[in-house]
Amino acid sequence: MSQKTDKPETVAIVGLGLLGASLGMALRDKGIKRLGWTRRPEVREWAVKENVIDSTAGDIHDVLSQADITVLCLPVPEIMRCIEHNAASWKPGAIVTDIGSVKAVVVECGEKNLHPRGVHFVGGHPMAGTEKSGPDAAFPTLYNNAEVFVTETPDTCPEAFARIIKFWEDINTSTVKIGVREHDILVAHTSHISHVLALALTEAVLDCPEKEQKLRYSGCATGFRDTSRITSSSPQMWREIIENNQPAVLETVKELEKRWRHIRQIIENKQYDQLQDEFAKGKKLRDDWIRYKNNTQHCNW
Repeated sequence: MSQKTDKPETVAIVGLGLLGASLGMALRDKGIKRLGWTRRPEVREWAVKENVIDSTAGDIHDVLSQADITVLCLPVPEIMRCIEHNAASWKPGAIVTDIGSVKAVVVECGEKNLHPRGVHFVGGHPMAGTEKSGPDAAFPTLYNNAEVFVTETPDTCPEAFARIIKFWEDINTSTVKIGVREHDILVAHTSHISHVLALALTEAVLDCPEKEQKLRYSGCATGFRDTSRITSSSPQMWREIIENNQPAVLETVKELEKRWRHIRQIIENKQYDQLQDEFAKGKKLRDDWIRYKNNTQHCNW
């Protein structure tokens, strides 16, 4: 790690969509020099004008070469391409992290390409976002009280790891230290399966003959709206996430199928007392989770 100086720390944000632009907004007034880069020059200009970042450049190398910390706010395949294509741009001692929803492939790429150059890579994944995308959807409190997974491997520099923990906690998040594969199995259960389930639900309800569609639309109210909301997320992004975490997602889908078959059999056998017990079990599980989140949202764990 490089020696500390009195000059403001320089953070580069690569990717200025919902997550990247919201991060730039969250870093306002933190005593940090915010650099940003994205392929579209009009978005770079907008980001400077709207105080999302302090400055930018036409060439990504000019941004990365100045950064003490770089946050790659890109889809998983683009994170890896950015690392591979720009590995020589970062100065020795710099820290690179990311916001990708899958960690094993990203961390392997980061350590392989950056560590030999004296650049530290620490995987990250903030559990924040909406079903919307793009810079217009960004807002400064997106990360408030969010939990951020920060991954550690045997090759992780302890000082770089601690700095990334502090980076996220400084913008009002809670950090969770976790192993790479442990992370990928966890998010398959807690996040990725929700998108698969929402997709199946939306298709089961709305993928119907055209003559029935208007009536289906009329019959869907807030319950369907809430449970199907994340189906409006980026199809390409979710294809890429699941493609890069296929074994863990498949394991989770099989677990869902087992539980779904169990509930279906209860209904087929008209075991309504047992069905009520299942509803009660589900209610308790969710109520306990809500209570836990309410009690820990301001704590680090």
